[in-house]
Amino acid sequence: MVATSTKDRIIAAAMDITQTKGARHLTIDAVTVKSGLSKGGVLYHFPSKAALLDGLINQAVLQFRAQIQSYRDNLAGAPNPTLQALVQWLTAILDQKQSLPTALLAASAEDPELLKPVRDAFDDLWRMIQAEATDQSTVLVIWCALSGIHYLEMFRLAPDGTAQLRECLTQITSMLKYLPEEKNANAV
Repeated sequence: MVATSTKDRIIAAAMDITQTKGARHLTIDAVTVKSGLSKGGVLYHFPSKAALLDGLINQAVLQFRAQIQSYRDNLAGAPNPTLQALVQWLTAILDQKQSLPTALLAASAEDPELLKPVRDAFDDLWRMIQAEATDQSTVLVIWCALSGIHYLEMFRLAPDGTAQLRECLTQITSMLKYLPEEKNANAV
């Protein structure tokens, strides 16, 4: 059995609420009930809803960065490993409904400034992609397509559902095979 900290229990409860009931149902009282902790215990670690959302976003960003790095590590030596890692991460979202999109919705609904860690993570990701690519125009188009797939899934807007998004990811994976090799293998 893995021991979890009280903060982790609270964040897990908050994530579960946003995933199952939606961001507007995320309240300190709801987290208190879901986590099984006292309201004072929750407020000790997260004295406001904004602090809770900040913790939720920071945890989601840590998970996102770790997942991308894990995919990149598995792609060592492959061309455009960061773009390929992003495709794998999006595929995992379609398979498992990972946490970053839900956390984004919860934070953006409450306070767009809470998304700064997400913006920073995506800025870092874009710099890695640029450092790996020689064809900047094509990687920008692929980046935009991947972002579109991400948001279509996050907001459940794909006209024909996740199967359609999977087909898009398959096509993007094929496109990546034709991109020129990395311009700087040690850029990141």
